Amino acid sequence: MVQIRNWRLLLDLGNTGASVSYRDIVAGLARAIGDGRLLPGAALPGTRDMATMLGVNRKTVIVAYEEAAIKGWLVSRERSGTFVSSAFDRGAVHAAEAPEERLFAPALQTLSLPAYFDELPPQGALRDRRMMYFDNGSPDHRLLPQAMLHRHYRRALREGLRNGRVRYGNLESASQLRMALAGMLGATRALAVSPANICLTQGTQMALHLAAAALIRPGDTVVVERLSYPPAWAIFQALGARVEVVDIDAHGCRVDQLEALCRHRPIRFIYLTPHHQFPSTVSLPADRREKLLALAARHGFSIIEEDYDHEYHFSGRPYAPLASDPWQRHVIYVGSLSKLLGSSFRCGFVVGPENLIATLESNQHLLATHGDAILQKMLAELIADGELRRHVRRSSKHYRQRQAVLLDCLQRSFGDRISTRLPEGGLALWVTFTDDIDVDALARNAISEGLFVRSGSQFSPQGESINGLRLGFASMSADELVRAVARLQRASLRSRR
Repeated sequence: MVQIRNWRLLLDLGNTGASVSYRDIVAGLARAIGDGRLLPGAALPGTRDMATMLGVNRKTVIVAYEEAAIKGWLVSRERSGTFVSSAFDRGAVHAAEAPEERLFAPALQTLSLPAYFDELPPQGALRDRRMMYFDNGSPDHRLLPQAMLHRHYRRALREGLRNGRVRYGNLESASQLRMALAGMLGATRALAVSPANICLTQGTQMALHLAAAALIRPGDTVVVERLSYPPAWAIFQALGARVEVVDIDAHGCRVDQLEALCRHRPIRFIYLTPHHQFPSTVSLPADRREKLLALAARHGFSIIEEDYDHEYHFSGRPYAPLASDPWQRHVIYVGSLSKLLGSSFRCGFVVGPENLIATLESNQHLLATHGDAILQKMLAELIADGELRRHVRRSSKHYRQRQAVLLDCLQRSFGDRISTRLPEGGLALWVTFTDDIDVDALARNAISEGLFVRSGSQFSPQGESINGLRLGFASMSADELVRAVARLQRASLRSRR
């Protein structure tokens, strides 16, 4: 198949009989590989065929191929041919050209992102199985019932192809998923909703952006908690909002501070995670919930309530969401299935009155006309068949045990140098350290110990130094948690002030 290409054009050598040197061929390969026109693994013609097509001596092509191989761009396999290396360094290819030739000419507007986005696990570490991660509280994909998921996805794919659900404009799968979600939210979260009250999104951040964009006008004041979910306040600021903070204590959001703020300026909305506050894990009690709803009604602000891991509540009964109050008209409820099935299952949702959902659905058309119809069909069946509920019940037993293991390991390793509390639910612990340990340095030193953990300061909208860590325990087994805490302890020894 490689013979059908016009290799002179592909290598940017022109389409005339002009003389071509081996350096021209090497430079042409660099451009084609660097630009992605020759993909990793792509086969090149043999030297004799390439020489014929380029109108050069075969030795010229041989020298060009050899130099490109020395640079690591090409690889030669005996009796197979010459191929673009599947592990080539694209940056090294680009370095062969002047830097200014690779830049986009017009000026660009780049959003200001918090450190939460900058300090991701090193890309090399992502491929290193020895690296361990204290994430924000992700589920363990190894607990997923793979055979059952395979069966449901194959069935959804087969039916989708047969019934035309994969065509543009076909929303049948979305309708089925909204119906299934309405039933699940009514049974597990006391939300009296119909499918018309649900807008489907591809994850929580898309849901937050849609909801916030429908409310925010440039200059509006938006309130978040002093420790909060970084992508949320980054979205609000990108939309032109002025972000203010209120404190949290052992009982969650300080509603009294919000009330004082309302006396000084109008508030567009407050964003909070009342069930298991992110990142501190505390739950907002009933009296503060009632006061918050009353404040919203009195001052006319909205509440964006994110309930990211409602099902994982280990102490007593889960709190009913603020959105479940039958008299309220100010709450936008945001949820996701990612904490149940894993982040690869991109299904978020917004729940609200029909006029709100109609606005969000209309606005969403600028981003995507519809979601993944096959995935939506599969998720609808998992919910309707009770498979999702059974999976949550099974995995919750493991997560409760892992929470206990992490607490025990932390107490054994750090003793009175840490302070933590047993949360009512969620898949993470919030741990604060004594002042003699620099947590920012601890997070940096942990990388060299083979452990990734986020510094607590990343959760502060005001960039304050926070001597705490959010340690997700669900994605690691008991043995892995023991090893991870040991690495954390070693990193702490090099992080004394």
